[in-house]
Amino acid sequence: MTDWTRAMTRNAVSTFALIVGCAFTSVNVRAQGAPPAAAARGEVRGKIVSGASQAPVAQANVEVLAAAAPVNAPANAPPPAPVARASSDAAGRFVIRNVPAGRYLVRVRAIGFAVRQFPAVEVGSGAAGVDLGTIALTVAPLELKAQKVTAEKDEIQLAPDRNTFVVKDMPTTRGGTVIDVLRNIPAVDVDIDNIVSLRGNTGVKVQVNGRPSPMKPAQLGNYLAQLPADMVEKVEIVTNPSAREDPDGVAGIINIVLRQKADAGTSGGLTFGGGSYGHVDVGGNIGHQNGPWTFFGSYGFLTENRPRTDAITRENLYLTPRTFLDQSGQREQQPFSHTVTASATYKPDKKNDFTAELAYSTRDAKDSYGIIYRDLDASRALTALRDRRTSGTGSEGSLEGTLSYKHSFGTGHRISSELTLVRDHEGGFGQVTARQLALTGSPLATTALEDANTTERPHDNAFKVDYSRLLGGGVRLETGVKGSLLHFKTSLDTRVFNSGLGVYTPDASRTNAFDFEQTVQAAYGILSTQRGKFLAQTGVRLERATTQFTVGRGGSAYDNSYSSAFPSALISYRPDEEHQVKLSYATRIRRQDEPDQLDPQPRYSDPLNLSVGDPKLRPEFIRALELGFQRTADALTTQLTFYFRRTNDVVRSVRSVDTLGVITRRFVNLSTNDAYGADLTLARNGERLSGFVGTSAYWQVSNGSNVGTGLNVRTFGLSGRASVSLRATETLDAQALLSYEAPIDVPQGHNDARSRFSIAARQKLMRDRVGVTLRVIDPFSMSREHGYTVDPRFTQESDRRRSIRGLSVSVSWMFGKGSKDRDEETLLKDGAP
Repeated sequence: MTDWTRAMTRNAVSTFALIVGCAFTSVNVRAQGAPPAAAARGEVRGKIVSGASQAPVAQANVEVLAAAAPVNAPANAPPPAPVARASSDAAGRFVIRNVPAGRYLVRVRAIGFAVRQFPAVEVGSGAAGVDLGTIALTVAPLELKAQKVTAEKDEIQLAPDRNTFVVKDMPTTRGGTVIDVLRNIPAVDVDIDNIVSLRGNTGVKVQVNGRPSPMKPAQLGNYLAQLPADMVEKVEIVTNPSAREDPDGVAGIINIVLRQKADAGTSGGLTFGGGSYGHVDVGGNIGHQNGPWTFFGSYGFLTENRPRTDAITRENLYLTPRTFLDQSGQREQQPFSHTVTASATYKPDKKNDFTAELAYSTRDAKDSYGIIYRDLDASRALTALRDRRTSGTGSEGSLEGTLSYKHSFGTGHRISSELTLVRDHEGGFGQVTARQLALTGSPLATTALEDANTTERPHDNAFKVDYSRLLGGGVRLETGVKGSLLHFKTSLDTRVFNSGLGVYTPDASRTNAFDFEQTVQAAYGILSTQRGKFLAQTGVRLERATTQFTVGRGGSAYDNSYSSAFPSALISYRPDEEHQVKLSYATRIRRQDEPDQLDPQPRYSDPLNLSVGDPKLRPEFIRALELGFQRTADALTTQLTFYFRRTNDVVRSVRSVDTLGVITRRFVNLSTNDAYGADLTLARNGERLSGFVGTSAYWQVSNGSNVGTGLNVRTFGLSGRASVSLRATETLDAQALLSYEAPIDVPQGHNDARSRFSIAARQKLMRDRVGVTLRVIDPFSMSREHGYTVDPRFTQESDRRRSIRGLSVSVSWMFGKGSKDRDEETLLKDGAP
């Protein structure tokens, strides 16, 4: 262990002791004004359900108040302040502890239900507690005109196990894509190629509706970039998942939850949008709920053209005298995407739930990419000029179907099963023309004519069963099994024009096939219990993975089988309703299942920049420790998390240059990568002002001495994001989003700072049934990526930009019950109807 590691460990321990000490101090201070310790105390507990469906009601507010008003109190005096309060959990249960002996009124409030009161609850001096049993709430009649409060979910929900961001009231995402949604979330970043990262690590597992996608990062990024933001309900961030979750992903899980819920009766909405760069989006959804049946469907269409420019300046140090290469390129892509989702749920009774879901997406695009190469001598005088243009069409599609069944045996005792089938495809046809140019730019000769067909077809089948029940002594058992089969094929067929024969002939060096299959069998078990103010959880996931793939048609075959254990643990301390301290541990894996990382056949977008995979790459194994502190007071939540993550056999790409000036990128396993960091998020949910400020700071230490020199890197990263929403009037909302990433050192180089800014305003009409949103995207043209690569044989500066700056207008209309949530699903502030 290095001195720095020891210092960081001491700091983490000291910080944990300080936080726990502050929590205990807070408890002691509160106790000074409380009755003496000898005074009798008890608790009030119960379970809250809907009287109509008997379903548990979560997040209901339960208050214990004095049973009678003070003597001589004015008639118009406000009701007494609550003696104690609590909220119901996901199962509808609540416990209010440490209530002094006496006679009380207990009041239960829940959004969409009438207030219920118990006027004479006796907490006895020797009683272990008062059990109110099952409390059935009645749906509040919609025609009541009494005082109302808004029935909306908090836009930002910070919890110990995950952070949730509701998309509904994010004006800066209206008319945009899921990529715009992710850029609204702390610690998440999406680069210019739509690759998603969390805490500076691209090894994050992106899920859609809780299910991992078999699409690779680039393909998944294109899918998210063409999925309308209005189809997203919320995004969940899980940085240290338990053994219950799939262990894939270094940095954790990002779960994108699409809208798939319908209100009672019929409801839905339509969205139309347009903007600069040919942006057009159209979407709609409709749902119907009647008795045991619920149906929901949605559709989204999106097209736009945002050009991307690349510029590279390379100094060739292996030549004497040295030479230079200036390379500039521009890519234009015009996608047309259609996305359809549908779901049907049948609940014959409160114990059984049958659900079928379907999601289909198709994405077609016209694509062109032009590059100009300028060769320069030592004095930077132009010595040669050439160009290369690629044009063609691409097609992507995905189909996912899910069947699930859930059965409840009783309180805390349930079983669920799920079968998922995914069929994706990606491919396209491209033509390449390369020319030698005169120094003036006029064409001299055509040096290459070629065309290529590419295909990729990932298929994923998965089946899982989860079971949970309460054991004796307040211990909960969760267990389950899962089996998955991932299979995909990729192919590349390249033909080069033979001027002598006058025909196109196959190019064997760029004709290839890659056939990959991976099976994973898993089982997990988790035990959890709560003792007073402490919650403890421990579990382990056992997996057996088998990987087989072949490279080339009838070529080499590779097999790799391995067994893994993924333990997890969590302990949290909650001294009161406002504070919580959590310590968690998790182990994860990043499997090597990407063709560009495993395929040894060279791939390139141009002849001077190649990429070569290594079929013997090993998976990354990660151990992560997190210490978190959270405080919630009134509308403000503060969350501070310290973390340490060690990755063994970390995969990185390294670049080298040959004597012909061709740069080759290869993938290697470095020995280790240690990441130390802290996240701080301040979230406010208010009626007029809401939003968050989040910052993430981390140190990374990479040990690549097993591969070569120059790969040992110690770097510091810092990023920040702020989103502020202002309800200027009852009908006008405004939001501003600013993000920043500080400069950072990387293996073989350095990346400059990056920043983005957007602002939006939304006007509500017809009691919020109609909304008009105006977005100003990247008004200062800050969207760029600039970096350097340093090697003993060459140095390289790169600059990449995507045309994001622009304006867009979106109009949305909601109809049915869903459009009245804000002003009709209300709760009376005092008294019962």
